[in-house]
Amino acid sequence: MQAHENPVYKEELEHALKSLLRISEKLNSTFDLHSLLDALIEEVLEMIGAESGCAGLRTAQGMSCDHFLHGNGIVPPHFVKPETGWSNWVLTHATSYLTNDAVNDPATLPEVRERLAVKSGICIPIIDSKKNVIAFFEVYNKNSGAEFTTQDLRNGIAAAQIASLAIQNSLTYSRLIALGSFSRSLTLAGDLEQILETVGHHLEINFHCGSAILLPADQGLTFRYKTPEFVATAKELEAASWCWENGQEAGAFTTELADAYAHYFPLTVAGRVTGVLGLETRPRALLSLSQRELLHGFVDQSALAIERASVEQKLRRLRFLDESDRVQNALLASVAHEVRAPLAAITAAVSSMLNPDLPLEQEHERQLLQTAEREAKRLHRLMNNLLNVTRLQTGIWRLRIEPCDLLDVVGAALEEMGTHKRQLSIDIPRDLPLIPMDFDLITQVLVNLFSNAFRFSSAEQPIELTSQIVSDKLEVKVLDRGRGVPDGDLDRVFEKFHRLAESSSADGLGLGLSICKEFVEAHGGRISLEHNPGGGTVAKFVLPLQTSTV
Repeated sequence: MQAHENPVYKEELEHALKSLLRISEKLNSTFDLHSLLDALIEEVLEMIGAESGCAGLRTAQGMSCDHFLHGNGIVPPHFVKPETGWSNWVLTHATSYLTNDAVNDPATLPEVRERLAVKSGICIPIIDSKKNVIAFFEVYNKNSGAEFTTQDLRNGIAAAQIASLAIQNSLTYSRLIALGSFSRSLTLAGDLEQILETVGHHLEINFHCGSAILLPADQGLTFRYKTPEFVATAKELEAASWCWENGQEAGAFTTELADAYAHYFPLTVAGRVTGVLGLETRPRALLSLSQRELLHGFVDQSALAIERASVEQKLRRLRFLDESDRVQNALLASVAHEVRAPLAAITAAVSSMLNPDLPLEQEHERQLLQTAEREAKRLHRLMNNLLNVTRLQTGIWRLRIEPCDLLDVVGAALEEMGTHKRQLSIDIPRDLPLIPMDFDLITQVLVNLFSNAFRFSSAEQPIELTSQIVSDKLEVKVLDRGRGVPDGDLDRVFEKFHRLAESSSADGLGLGLSICKEFVEAHGGRISLEHNPGGGTVAKFVLPLQTSTV
């Protein structure tokens, strides 16, 4: 009777085919590697009829499995040391291993033989499309007490082929998820420093080791980022510099400066090395083949993100210099024009009082002094505003945040303006709490807002100030009943040097509201203009009750 006509053979073949179909269905229904390996060894044990076994992945340290399955129980975790055991034999030879005499078999680990009473077994490598061994599984002792056969081996190899595709899909999926998350984080990072922090954070999450990033500076490479545990020594800088100059990996586990603490990767964009990434190589940081593929993806994305941020930083610097030149030229021209009127008024007043040929009555003399004082204060406010906003933008000025009484701030603003002849309504709740702010800057904000309200409304029209707490924020409004602001100018008035089309040249620099915006936003607040339903304009600014300093 031929083998294919043997009822027992047909039954075994049918059982193996059903098992392989079940293995394929189970392994391809999950991307979780641990669940996949558990399902694989459970099904292989049932298909071959073996007592116990394990399945594991290839790592940089050797072949590793999380646990052994023995009947319905789990034997505690075990690590197969490099160059020992069946799994490392199949790793070296990339072919299966079968023995029916484990007691005398030199490749059988004594520990495994004793713990699981191994008499016979099969170990099968799981090989990927590039002919690399990426995993393994092994089974011990047939339930029947019989020896393992070549048919058992063939069935195991078929299962390994199914597992290979499933494991590769799982590893690819994990890499895509990790790279996708990394890419999104890089996209959200606002500047170079945030990108460097993001790179280091994701390296720690995915590879569980410290890292460093070095970028070129005036005198060569410099450490721009490193995790606290990363040891930055002269040897590390030497290895990183060699990597940068030669565009090749260097340091630990390479042929160049192998005694370095870290392994260094060149960050390359369009064939040009723009920096170096170092990854520490302590024992726990050794990487599997799959992890190395993921790491190279990280290195490539990091290089592109860092290069993009560096280019944007340079462009911002150029734009800043261009804007600085433009602002400086406009400022010089505008200041020269703006100061001419108050200086002329002060000069005329003083000259009139000093003219011996033009005797003045006491009241007339007092009016001239008041004019000179008013115009001098106008000049003082102008210069104060310009100096403060410049200091704030350049980082010289730091907000002096302290709890302030809004009524005191309003009083200081009115006193500085010296304006008491206008109708002014102030509505500040008695129970309004102290507000954290820089007293001097918010005083200047109110001076500018009052000044605009007085300037663009008639003397008979009242000016109102209201305040209230809205959603844990202080809201202050200055309302006038003047000529108002056209719709198209409501936002543009906060731009530097923007003045209303119908304004006269004497209406100022066009910096007042721009300065207000700088000061309010430095507090983490916001400012806006609105139409007053009763005619005129409402200038509103909002300050948080918890303000962080700049």
